[in-house]
Amino acid sequence: MSIEELLYAKGFDPCSKCGGYAVRRLSDTQVTYYRAAHRLHHLIQVSTSGSGTADVEKYLSRLDELSSLDARAEQAWFPDRGQARQWHQVTNRLRAGLEAHA
Repeated sequence: MSIEELLYAKGFDPCSKCGGYAVRRLSDTQVTYYRAAHRLHHLIQVSTSGSGTADVEKYLSRLDELSSLDARAEQAWFPDRGQARQWHQVTNRLRAGLEAHA
């Protein structure tokens, strides 16, 4: 299963897998990525559910934070360039969907 399939899965609930205990064993960089991925997943769920479309500007602002990674964070989060490309493809597709509702 790819990260994209996981993010778009309706039943995805990362916190139910370990009760949050795995976060305690992650490095600071990994925790930062985990939280960003969780925020991105929430934005995807909001955009595909049709609820919360009145807050499009707020969601676009949050998406800006997630899509504009500095080079050091991107390298730390995505050792493989393909992973970084996938992150940007997902955020760009989400942006297009949100802007269509604006």
